[in-house]
Amino acid sequence: MAFEALRQIQGAAADELSSALESGRLPRSILISGGKGSGRLTGALDLAFAVAGGDREILRSGSVAYLAARPFRSRFEAAANLFLAQKNRRSRIFFIQTVRSILLQYHPSLSPLYKDKAGIKGNVDRKAFTRLGASPSIAEAASQLDEVLLSIEDDRDYGSAEIEAAVNAAMLLLTPEVMRCGRKTPGASIEEIRAIQEWLADGSEGKAVILENIEDYSEGAKNSLLKLLEEPPEGAWLILVSGSQSRIMETILSRVRKFQFPALSEKAVSGCIASMFSIYGRYRSFDAFFFEEGAGDEEKSQMERCLSAYSSALLEGRMLPNDEMEKLLSSLARIDGFGYFREELCGLVADRLADGSLSRVRARRIWDALSLYLGMSDSYNMSIRLALDYALREVSGV
Repeated sequence: MAFEALRQIQGAAADELSSALESGRLPRSILISGGKGSGRLTGALDLAFAVAGGDREILRSGSVAYLAARPFRSRFEAAANLFLAQKNRRSRIFFIQTVRSILLQYHPSLSPLYKDKAGIKGNVDRKAFTRLGASPSIAEAASQLDEVLLSIEDDRDYGSAEIEAAVNAAMLLLTPEVMRCGRKTPGASIEEIRAIQEWLADGSEGKAVILENIEDYSEGAKNSLLKLLEEPPEGAWLILVSGSQSRIMETILSRVRKFQFPALSEKAVSGCIASMFSIYGRYRSFDAFFFEEGAGDEEKSQMERCLSAYSSALLEGRMLPNDEMEKLLSSLARIDGFGYFREELCGLVADRLADGSLSRVRARRIWDALSLYLGMSDSYNMSIRLALDYALREVSGV
């Protein structure tokens, strides 16, 4: 059934997209926007596979390409840990979907751009890459990763040794460079958009491209995207995904059909997690679930230290010394923890207000500062690092 995955978390949006598609009223250029964890990528994937074909469950299709712009590390580590722990079909499919979301970036039209980019850096066991050579490209690593997924795609019971082998291989291959296609800046490049444009223009039907966080594209990439929207190829679907519609050029907005996904409640998030994995508890968001399930003990300890240091300074209205602030921010970057940190911090302030340990006046000042600067990081592309620093300065009167 089309939009089955989306229907579990955004029923109204699934019905609207499905109805528009079935009636022929859905244009070829779509914008799906919403906050983190709202299911916007799920909706984009459901739509892409509905119009282009392929196996939606395991995300296998040569007709779907994805220019991603999100951190995958926490989700991947959670998927790996769940698969190792549960060893059932649901956790296996989630693991495959998570890894293949990354591999959709390595569409044949894009892979030539990555063939010379090294994908295995740092302190790793090079003997594991004898098939690929001492320094494989990110495209070569992605190709071997696809073979790993092929080994666990059949619907049968897999033994512990097979599961551990697949997970360990994926952990080794999925370096930060492979996850990001070697990009150093957010958003797709001009070269990537042009390569996609050439693929779409070959005349064949039933192709879909997901372009994520278009608000973060460079001016050149935005102009290339605008040209693509102005002259959309026949038989192609352009699915734009955004976390901040207000930051998108009006000339782009005027050329797409817009779908806004509302934020999910804690109840909805927890219900979905319980349904998928039989894990019961309260989670503020999917980011929180991924971090708590995927992070190791040391990463969780680092997160606790970061939350304790920053929240104490925030609640007491004082600045952290520069070296402490830099150490805190570096730790969060290293464990890919900014999203979880942000949610836990806001939840902590709300809890302090609810239990009366923080006065309403003080809580309002803190909340206003967090809302202002974290909102600026969403709406105006301010870095989360800068937003956290400004919020401390606001409440400390610096």
